[in-house]
Amino acid sequence: MSKLKPELQSMNFVLVGDFNPKIFHPFWFSHQRLISEHEGNEAKVEVVHSDVSIFNLEWVRLQVTRERFDISTTQEPYFEVLRDLVIGTFQTLEHTPVKMLGINHQMHFAMKNEDEWHALGHKLAPKEAWNKVLKSPGMQKISIKGLRTDGLKGNVTASVEPSSKIKHGVFFNINDHYEVNDSEGKSGVLEIITIIKERWVESTERSRSIPLAILEG
Repeated sequence: MSKLKPELQSMNFVLVGDFNPKIFHPFWFSHQRLISEHEGNEAKVEVVHSDVSIFNLEWVRLQVTRERFDISTTQEPYFEVLRDLVIGTFQTLEHTPVKMLGINHQMHFAMKNEDEWHALGHKLAPKEAWNKVLKSPGMQKISIKGLRTDGLKGNVTASVEPSSKIKHGVFFNINDHYEVNDSEGKSGVLEIITIIKERWVESTERSRSIPLAILEG
């Protein structure tokens, strides 16, 4: 088993659909027993409006617009708690129209030294062609999209760039993207809930394995 581990990591769920942002108030979540009453009272609300709702708890940040629900945590022990919160939220709002889901993992890895850091950039983005037109070219960001292998609609995209938080570090963002089947008369949210329940472990393992394969390969 690999001993290479990220120095920092976070994850978020992004749902694309048709939302009513003003519903997503901390008091609504505590009333539905999705968070504790204490968390509801202590939440730091930035805005709750018909067009956008944003609030933070100690372990989670939520931002909802009319088209996008984005909930995230930077604390790895809460990854599964975040999953359960998303499931509970949309089991309650089971008629919400939803058409896309992203389960996204972000990881910062420290390289051993500057030479190793540059070597990874050269491997992922060879400079031979760029040396002809640019002085000292360096990789800023590279994204690779792959087909799903589970029979579901969507794709998996891995993005790599220099870390903004760790010196001589590298940042990976893995976007595990799902699209629900178009079905007249159905909101799509039940299919999304099923995907989260049934694919969570597989999605998490795949997202963690991609950086390791690149860094250790």
